Amino acid sequence: MQNPWVRGRRARKSLKNAGRMPAYPGKAGGFAITSVLTYMFSCLQAKAAYVTKYIRCKILNMDGKSFQSICAICGRAIHARYVRESEKVYMEKHCPEHGDSRVLASESATDFETWFAAESVTAAPRIPVTKGARGAFADGTINTDCPVRCGPCENHLMTACCVLVNVTSRCNQRCPYCFADAGDGPLAGDGDPALPEIARWLDRLIELGEERKFNIQLSGGEPTVRADLPEIVRLCAGRGFEYIQLNTNGRRLAESAAYAKTLKDSGLSTVFLQFDGVDDAVYKKLRGEPLLAVKKAAIANCAAVGLPVSLVPTILKSVNLSSVGEIIDFMLDNLHVVKGVHFQPAGFFGRRPDSRNETGDFDERVTMFAIMEEIERQTGGAIRKSDLLPISTGHPLCCFCAAFLRKRDGSISVQRGGGGDCCRTPDPLEIVRRDRDFVLNKWDVAPVGGDDPFDGTEETVGFEAAIAWFKRNMFTISGMAFMDATNLDSERLRRCRVQVFAEGEYLVPFCAYYSGYR
Repeated sequence: MQNPWVRGRRARKSLKNAGRMPAYPGKAGGFAITSVLTYMFSCLQAKAAYVTKYIRCKILNMDGKSFQSICAICGRAIHARYVRESEKVYMEKHCPEHGDSRVLASESATDFETWFAAESVTAAPRIPVTKGARGAFADGTINTDCPVRCGPCENHLMTACCVLVNVTSRCNQRCPYCFADAGDGPLAGDGDPALPEIARWLDRLIELGEERKFNIQLSGGEPTVRADLPEIVRLCAGRGFEYIQLNTNGRRLAESAAYAKTLKDSGLSTVFLQFDGVDDAVYKKLRGEPLLAVKKAAIANCAAVGLPVSLVPTILKSVNLSSVGEIIDFMLDNLHVVKGVHFQPAGFFGRRPDSRNETGDFDERVTMFAIMEEIERQTGGAIRKSDLLPISTGHPLCCFCAAFLRKRDGSISVQRGGGGDCCRTPDPLEIVRRDRDFVLNKWDVAPVGGDDPFDGTEETVGFEAAIAWFKRNMFTISGMAFMDATNLDSERLRRCRVQVFAEGEYLVPFCAYYSGYR
């Protein structure tokens, strides 16, 4: 039998020469098992090669170069810079009124510098809706509006991938840690935006966006406190938004599988579920009450109707950094419906019980580099830090991500490609479109049930069965390093991919919005 990896290399060579996905390697009426596997891997490698090879912008090396930030106390625009001290990297800044501050940026200077220098695609917003100051990023002077009044101006380098649409400020929890500072008001919905207003917002997003529309995240507050949430989902789907995500604590989903089905039937793509650990002690610390049973019930109801879930843990150093391996294990035990973990080191904005220490930082701060280190350590190397890479668009210090396959023997392999046609330079917007499509597709789940088509009982398997098996066993590990007022970096804001639809009906980078815009 021919070595399947030889066949895979030939398929990738064909892709390079022809500029298309490899032809199916199977025979008529079915697919040889090794051929199906090889074809799938070739497609994944080809996709990764296309996204990561073609670049437009390279982030400058550190070299003590200053950038704009804000004072965490008064909010004025000030200079900041990254400095290396021993094996760590800090952000340092000085406010004329409130003095010096220093915030941890990375526990490993080597990791930070490697990621800082990573290459990245940029595609500027189609419509700059605010006016920036010329020279603010070239001559070293301070632009007093940046990033205090941040919005997509001509200095911004990146259009949004995902847009948060806040449909309520109400919440059915009052978490000690809450970036939105939600849950203080009444649960009555008198202050919620009406459906016609939300429809107008969506029309404005179509106007601001590209041909491939933004991915939508319905957020709040807690969106499920709105009785008309399914109608909001239908408004999004009816306007052609291909990816509609619900950011939720899961309480309402835990009550009824029928509710989960209603949301799915309305057009919901996936559930981003607040999931901080597998021990109620974690929830008591972060959420003020035991919630693990609620999370499990929400996941079970989503599984019953085929609505995919991603676990979203907020990570604090002394609370649940030691739990990242257990969270990944929980995902693997529920891989039929849980398709990824999206780690979020706590950003210190909104409501929080912590106070800043003597250097101006927070003792509970966790960097994304520490999380990647712990993922490798706590999974025993099954998922390695080197598997996790910067995203292909935006700023490399903002996110990490990788796709994985759980193989039939239970082992895990990272899905990555290389190579590509260096002479072909596609439009950056095409890469942005593919990034948005990747978010759309990575949470997909297979139909409920189904046997393992590769169990050796048949020489060939059907293509649909092979696809279903891959969907059941594919997952992603990702993370997003939010900034707050203590570590806001204007260069990262200029490349922000996650933006908030703000009052005034324009977009604001997420970290700028919650660090001071509101």
